[in-house]
Amino acid sequence: MKVERAILAVNAKLLNSHSFRERRTENRRSTTQKDGETTRPVLSHSAGARRLSSVETLRWKWAAATDVGRVRAKNEDCYLADGEAGVFAVADGMGGHAAGEVASQLAVRVTDERLLGCSVEADEAEKAECLRSALLEANRAIREESRAHPARAGMGTTATTLVVEANGNYAIGHVGDSRAYRLRDGLLERLTEDHTYVQQLVNRGRLTDEQARLHPRSSLLTRALGTDDHVDVDLYRGSLCPGDRLLLCSDGLTGMLSDHQLAELMGSVPDPDVLVDRLIRVANEAGGSDNITVVVVDALAEGTESPQ
Repeated sequence: MKVERAILAVNAKLLNSHSFRERRTENRRSTTQKDGETTRPVLSHSAGARRLSSVETLRWKWAAATDVGRVRAKNEDCYLADGEAGVFAVADGMGGHAAGEVASQLAVRVTDERLLGCSVEADEAEKAECLRSALLEANRAIREESRAHPARAGMGTTATTLVVEANGNYAIGHVGDSRAYRLRDGLLERLTEDHTYVQQLVNRGRLTDEQARLHPRSSLLTRALGTDDHVDVDLYRGSLCPGDRLLLCSDGLTGMLSDHQLAELMGSVPDPDVLVDRLIRVANEAGGSDNITVVVVDALAEGTESPQ
């Protein structure tokens, strides 16, 4: 994240970022679930494409990588890519003295551990609420770490976590300005909304998306994990179809590339591993002003090799 980036609510500064698991590309089925904790609203994404039959299942082809970029000295980003469990996440930490790295890694680790305890028999609403509960637990863990180590006071992180199932259902838990996208039939849809000052201006009609991307205060967060004892987690639910392509990324990518550029690249590079490399390379060529983390997940019908 940006060196001078601040959390709007608490004036916490941030530095740069780190990664979690090494890049790998896999073809696996997903089987992750959970039980819930709160009663906040869950947003639904419209399908807009054919649904799976009762006997059809999906498998995942995915790739993930993180890069320090061309400006930052360290990488405070962190990602999770577990194709077997169907859990993918991106976290972008903030806070000096390596605190951002600690916050992002804590968010990913605690969320992953909490999701492992979810009930396989839970219904879709309960699974989504379990995801929210996992992110709230991550928030508590970061707050406790801050209190135990005063040098890390004020650290925080974004978190965008995707849970997918072989039946095509997915849930996304989201805090901050990392993002989730879906490419379907050549059309790119942003699945999450940024928790930033400039996004509020966009919502009020005072800025366009492109003006917000280039705004000098584009990285001013209004919500993050670890910066307050209480945090609202946005939950999104929807269904995937064969051929859908999902992207999770930190703002090191979206700050360098427009949604139009993302759509062109995501629609023209069939292999996820090649796409991840290319997105990072193009973001660095555009300036690489922040750490760049990219996770790409392709939804494939059994017996197919590519969503293209």
